[in-house]
Amino acid sequence: MITGKDFRIDDDVFIRHRDSNVKIKFGNHVAIDKGVYCTTQMDIGDYVHVAPYCVIIGGVGAKLTMEHFSGLSTGAKIVCGGDDFSTGALMNPQVPPQYRDIIIKPIVFKMFSCIGVNSCVMPGVTLAEGSVVGAHSLLTKSTEPWTIYAGSPARPIKKRDKTRAYKYAKELGYKIDG
Repeated sequence: MITGKDFRIDDDVFIRHRDSNVKIKFGNHVAIDKGVYCTTQMDIGDYVHVAPYCVIIGGVGAKLTMEHFSGLSTGAKIVCGGDDFSTGALMNPQVPPQYRDIIIKPIVFKMFSCIGVNSCVMPGVTLAEGSVVGAHSLLTKSTEPWTIYAGSPARPIKKRDKTRAYKYAKELGYKIDG
């Protein structure tokens, strides 16, 4: 596990592969709060917050990438992998993999993207730069840049302005196109 400066992780965070050679990397100014549970690889950028009681699942072959200034709100569920319920195969992590249909696809949070309280993101989704997902939403498809999504399934409801986010990131020393 690689950590940058100003990294904080609560004592009761569970990261299944933190002591192995599985890629887990945290940038600078990162906070991982109480009760977070993770079973995947992670590549976390700078100024990222993972709020209390988030769940990031999918197993050792799955991966969550969170670019700079992205975040997960309390109770978020990030599903990078799991059983394909549509095939009718055996579904349970205790069943040997050859008897299951497993979906493992990375989830990517681009810069300035985040999801709201108790929202869920499904495998293979990319949150485009600046996109946000409202509380209690289910995100099953990748988003458009600087757009707000809400609902189950999540749908676009409004555009966001990127001006201040770009201005503040530049003031913090980050190169931003635009």
